[in-house]
Amino acid sequence: MGISKIDRPDLGAGAERVLEKQDFKNLRLEDVDGKDVKYIDCNFSYSIFYRGYFHKAKFERCKFIGTRFVATNFRSATFEACDFSYADFDRSVVPVPQVLANLPSFANVRWDLLHNLRANMRALGDTQHESVLVWQEIDTEIEHWRLVSRGEAGYYRKYSRTERVLARLRHWRLLAERYIWGHGESLMRLSIATLFALVLLGLLNAIGRVGDLASVSIGSMVKLWLDGLIFVAGLFADLPNVNVVEVSESPITSTLAVALRYLSIGLAIPVLYKYISKR
Repeated sequence: MGISKIDRPDLGAGAERVLEKQDFKNLRLEDVDGKDVKYIDCNFSYSIFYRGYFHKAKFERCKFIGTRFVATNFRSATFEACDFSYADFDRSVVPVPQVLANLPSFANVRWDLLHNLRANMRALGDTQHESVLVWQEIDTEIEHWRLVSRGEAGYYRKYSRTERVLARLRHWRLLAERYIWGHGESLMRLSIATLFALVLLGLLNAIGRVGDLASVSIGSMVKLWLDGLIFVAGLFADLPNVNVVEVSESPITSTLAVALRYLSIGLAIPVLYKYISKR
């Protein structure tokens, strides 16, 4: 197999390393040398970059609408007021914080770009910004389903009533996941949600012991709630001193407390796995 020199065009940047108001739409751009080049008001929309090298390049008010980047290196590059709508990155080195500062305004377009960015970074084995991308992507998905359920903006008016109801359910599910366990990213949120559930189960247990709520004083109700909280916490932690009689007298809260134990363990395992795998 022969060896040939790679031709690396600079698209006309020359010694000044500056390109301004240039139109590079609908082009196949291979092995472009963009190192230290400053691009101002340039349009790269619907073009395909192959193996481009843009180390420390600066892009100001440039358009990358529908642009595809394949094995392109943007290490230490900066972007200011750029449009990445419908852009696609494939095995490309991307300064994620820079692209996040230039996300599209429309939720559905932003969601697609964030999903693509996460897949691109995984293909490179780079998980440094994994959590940030996950949160941004899910926050955008929540906004998308909220807009679909409302059907107010022009793009979202095309959805039927049934689709809007389903979108509202997806919106609520994602909100619940955010506060219960941080979309699988936060042990702190899972712990807080578990404690909150135990408090509610303790209250449910206390109410179940009272025949007439109106006849019970606040002090007595607080004591019953604390006793109920200790009881369900003991069941949750599987302590050996749990009273069997109390369990038989409160079958619903007992079952819920045990179910909460296994649910919490099941949710905690993937969170721990993600944390350990990133170390």
